[in-house]
Amino acid sequence: MNNHKSACLVLIMLIAGMLYGVNELRNATNGARDITAQVQTEAETAEQQAQLAQIQLKSLESKTAALRSAYSLWQPHFANYRSAQDAEQRIAEVIREGDVFLISQKFETKEIEKGALISDALVANLVVEDDYAKTLNWLGRLEEAIPSCRIVRCNIKRGDRGNDVHLELQIQIPVLR
Repeated sequence: MNNHKSACLVLIMLIAGMLYGVNELRNATNGARDITAQVQTEAETAEQQAQLAQIQLKSLESKTAALRSAYSLWQPHFANYRSAQDAEQRIAEVIREGDVFLISQKFETKEIEKGALISDALVANLVVEDDYAKTLNWLGRLEEAIPSCRIVRCNIKRGDRGNDVHLELQIQIPVLR
């Protein structure tokens, strides 16, 4: 083989190598282009899902605006009573402030609903006997002082003396855990 034939063989090998390299580069570029298109499609789908979720969130916010407003108004009243002792103490304060004659009081904790935010309640059975106006005003102040309480039973009878009334009251105060 002479130099001329050797040079031609080297040139043919270089050309074949360059063709192989160009083909590999083209295949890699096509693969990258396919992956880019796939990722772009996934990104567009995710963006559409995010927009849909945002629309659903705004819809839910508008539907629950009144409920959330009521919750924010009442939440401080419920948050004051983290235990039954807190509720008992508040009832004792209202009785002391009202200066009514308390005949008896009985407290017990009652389970309302398992696993709920407000799962327990303090049930207070109170028996008060005092002046009619004083007792009913005290009952109103009790409802003002503990707005989250629920009056379960309220029996008012004539008292033992003159203008006195005998009030049997059962209230339920929700306890937040």
